[in-house]
Amino acid sequence: MDRLDEDRWADIHTFRHPGLRFDPTTGAAEFDYTMQGSSEQLTFTDVISFPVPEHTPDSDTLATLHRVLELLYVAVGTIYYKSIAPRSVALDTVRLAPAAQRWAEQLYRRGLAEFAYRWSLPHVLELDLVGERTEPRRRHYDRTSGDRHPLVAIGGGKDSAVSLEALRKAGFQPATFVVERRPTPLLGEMMSRAGGLALPISRTVDGRLTHLLSTNSARIGHVPVTAINSLIGVAAATLHGLGPVVMSNERSADEGNLVWYGREVNHQWSKGLEAEELLRGALSDHAGLDNACFSLLRGVSELHIARLFAATSSYDNTVTSCNYAFRVSYQQRGERWCHECAKCRFVFLALAPFMDRARLVGIFGQDLLDDDRHVEGYRELLGLTGHKPFECVGGITESRVALQRLVDAPSWSGARVVGALRTELLEWPTKREVAAVLAAERPRFAPPAYARALSAMQAAVVRDAGYFQRKCTKTLPKFFGSFSTRWY
Repeated sequence: MDRLDEDRWADIHTFRHPGLRFDPTTGAAEFDYTMQGSSEQLTFTDVISFPVPEHTPDSDTLATLHRVLELLYVAVGTIYYKSIAPRSVALDTVRLAPAAQRWAEQLYRRGLAEFAYRWSLPHVLELDLVGERTEPRRRHYDRTSGDRHPLVAIGGGKDSAVSLEALRKAGFQPATFVVERRPTPLLGEMMSRAGGLALPISRTVDGRLTHLLSTNSARIGHVPVTAINSLIGVAAATLHGLGPVVMSNERSADEGNLVWYGREVNHQWSKGLEAEELLRGALSDHAGLDNACFSLLRGVSELHIARLFAATSSYDNTVTSCNYAFRVSYQQRGERWCHECAKCRFVFLALAPFMDRARLVGIFGQDLLDDDRHVEGYRELLGLTGHKPFECVGGITESRVALQRLVDAPSWSGARVVGALRTELLEWPTKREVAAVLAAERPRFAPPAYARALSAMQAAVVRDAGYFQRKCTKTLPKFFGSFSTRWY
């Protein structure tokens, strides 16, 4: 990681939250932040623009929305805090309920742990957020009650496609939302597949921050973006009178990358179970919203999701899980994969056991398992070198399970990466490990009707796979039989 001039911001001692504003007529939420020093001060404003609903929300809804926006204000603050990372954080105008305070502290300490590790800033792991407290909300609203439509987060990858299809096939009429700086045709097309209300939400980063980053005058690094997007979704659902926000965060997200100063560093912490539970508690305690947000895929692994995704070809022309591809020019957004990052490699590997090779290569545009340039990257995913990559990828055991199945598959055994690594991996997963990777547990916080929707999709894939396996034993590995769902 490039080092900054550490003396440049030596005067800055506190990151402050001077206030937020929301205009219901425009849908714009403005979040102000200040870097406070003895003689120097930096100010930033982040703007999130929500689509305006047809009918003006009543005062009670706006009051609840303000509470959600206070949590979002804290979460977005991590983006600006990391630019200088002073030793003190003052909430100033935000008075958090007890559960929200616990969530906020862990959001900084755990959600910014990778950032702290990369920049060697151990004080971030112990940050306290200083501010006054407020009492928990007495009046509560269950977002799953009544006939409110769920709001599904769309990220463009296989995970959100699986959640969307599971709900649609179960008779739900899900609304969808995306969070972008500018509209992306690929995400817009995926939202249109749902057929319901589509809410494109934009975030505008303060130009002063982007200037500091572009001149290497501030720190860049990973932030708990899933927590930010989850709260953006809850705010949108509250504003539009929708039901719960459905995320697509998998069980695999709980596996960390390494241990530093006695603390686990997990790139995907804000996607994990602990973060989900803390956020639900914060929303209940601070905003009075119960069942406001949950992950439908919490009980399954990346490989399990890959299998469910492979059962439909509806998203082959739109799916993308590559973060680098989303950073290219908006005029070139037809390029869905960079073919160079750990996430591209993992998604290709995860889908390979469940998908015809020609179809998979058609989705990616390249055969990543037949290119010697990717051998070292796959060694990292398999745990043969270094630590698990700082990316949203499955665990080391998952990668080994996938490779194990490819070694036994006639259509993949000749691929150059598979051939190179089959001799290096001395410890293959046991039957018990394979079963654990592919098993499905009930999603921890999903209400029964939503859990049944996913269960029905899984059952249909198992039935279809039995027939499909008999027809295709020469092209795909015998991987379907080890798939199990414990909670039907």
